[in-house]
Amino acid sequence: MSSGLTYFVTGGNRGLGFAIVKQLAAANHKVIATTRDVAKSVELQKLADSNSNIHIVKLDLSSIESIEALDAQISKITDGVDIFISNAAISDSYYKVTDAPRDVWVNHYLTNALGPILVFQTLYKYLQKRPTKKVVFISTAAASITQYIPFPASAYAQSKAALNFSTKELSSELQPEGFVVIAVSPGLVSTDMGAYGFSQIKKLASPEVVDALEKVSVSPEDSSAGVLKLIDGLTEKDNGTFFNYTGEELAF
Repeated sequence: MSSGLTYFVTGGNRGLGFAIVKQLAAANHKVIATTRDVAKSVELQKLADSNSNIHIVKLDLSSIESIEALDAQISKITDGVDIFISNAAISDSYYKVTDAPRDVWVNHYLTNALGPILVFQTLYKYLQKRPTKKVVFISTAAASITQYIPFPASAYAQSKAALNFSTKELSSELQPEGFVVIAVSPGLVSTDMGAYGFSQIKKLASPEVVDALEKVSVSPEDSSAGVLKLIDGLTEKDNGTFFNYTGEELAF
């Protein structure tokens, strides 16, 4: 992994995001990690206390006021960002489409689809100042329309599919500037959020789907290592691609 880059990672306080931050810090990168509640992010704070290259900023993707306050926080830390990893998301929409409440749809679209784009708009000027220009939206294989997986993900999968569309749009818009914009499925990561989601899927999905998902579970450390290896090897030819964390190309 190349060293000395500046990464901006949303949702860096737990699960996959925390594993990404730890691995980047160990590789001597500067990491700006976001969390909704700094005071409650005890493990991230401990990591930052022992690593001067980790900087914590407050961000709630569902709040426009929080996103608008982001620029002032970043400007105190750096004048440029090499790589943006949009990881923060919510996943609590384990309903059939016929049953999912309105608030579930709204909350998932605000946080998972719109939030990352508004954050990117803030980061855009920082990314322009560095030659790296890599933008990575953490998505999910469940968002694939071409390779639809029949399990109850409703608003979660739809919001990530919307994020995938924005990935394609941005990859086209920013190609002349030398940006590489991709979406990545991290796999079924064995985090608290992942474990909860799988427990809900078991209630509604077929035994065949449940069995298949059990076989592809991956630890946060292995998933983050795969994601970071993928990012490190990205070139302009990968712009606009949807990848699995293993490096395999996925269908939108």
